[in-house]
Amino acid sequence: MANSSPADLTARIQQLLDDRQRHADALGAVEQTLAQIGALLGGTSNGSALRKPGRPPTVQQTPPADKPARKRGRKTFAMTAEQFVVGFVKQNKKPVSREINAAWKAEGRGHTADNTLGKLVREKKLKRVPLVGNGGARIRWRRHPHLLRSVN
Repeated sequence: MANSSPADLTARIQQLLDDRQRHADALGAVEQTLAQIGALLGGTSNGSALRKPGRPPTVQQTPPADKPARKRGRKTFAMTAEQFVVGFVKQNKKPVSREINAAWKAEGRGHTADNTLGKLVREKKLKRVPLVGNGGARIRWRRHPHLLRSVN
C-alpha cells in the first residue's frame, strides 16, 4: 500500500464503504426474518417464548382496617421456662403434665411446656412417672441423693 496513489486509496475506501452498506442491509434482512419467525412461534426472536413463565409478582396484601397487623416475635416473661416449670412442680406436689401445660397457657406462653419438661427430665432435675390407664404423666421434683446424705 505504500506504492498506492491517492486515487487508488480513495477507490479502496469507497469499495469498503459499499461492502459495509451491503452487510448492514443483509443483517437487517436477517433480523426481519427472525422477527417473523418469532411472531409465528408466539414470542420474540431471542427465544423467550420457549422459556416457562417465572414466578408471578407478589401482591402486597394489606390487613383489613378492622384488624391490626399481627406482630410476631418472642414474648418476655419474668421467669425462664425452666424456672416456671420447676417452681410449679415445687408448689403443686406431683402435678400431672396437663396441669403444667394449663398453667403454662394461663401465663400467656405459647404452645405447651412439653419441650421444657423433656429437657428437665433429661437433665434429671425432674422425674416423669407415667400414669396407668389414661396416658399422661405425673411430674416429680427429683430428689438428689447427694443432697440427702446425712453427715456422720
